[in-house]
Amino acid sequence: MAKLLFVIMDDPNNLSESIRAAHALHYAVELKKEGHEVYVYFDGLGTKIPISESPYKGLRPAYERALKEEIILGACGYCASPPHLNIRDKLINSIKLIGDEEHHYAFIDLINGGFQIIIS
Repeated sequence: MAKLLFVIMDDPNNLSESIRAAHALHYAVELKKEGHEVYVYFDGLGTKIPISESPYKGLRPAYERALKEEIILGACGYCASPPHLNIRDKLINSIKLIGDEEHHYAFIDLINGGFQIIIS
């Protein structure tokens, strides 16, 4: 079985990018159901997904399904921090933040554990 990390960097406020993010979430959920080890991580503008209203109405249900399946690893604390997107305070109660204003998560532990990264 595969070990996969979906890194979603898509902007939820952009229609085409939010559709791409929803598809990545669908793929991750389906692969988990088939027995693969799967996580989803939100990075860059993708850190907005847990708190944004997207023009694509399918993104929120895809996100909620991934939450239900417990495949959300977290979101980038570096990107969410005040010097960057400044949304940390909005995210803190909804998703685990990994990293901080000084440190960007580099997935070294997952790569060393055999995970492959898929970036959306």
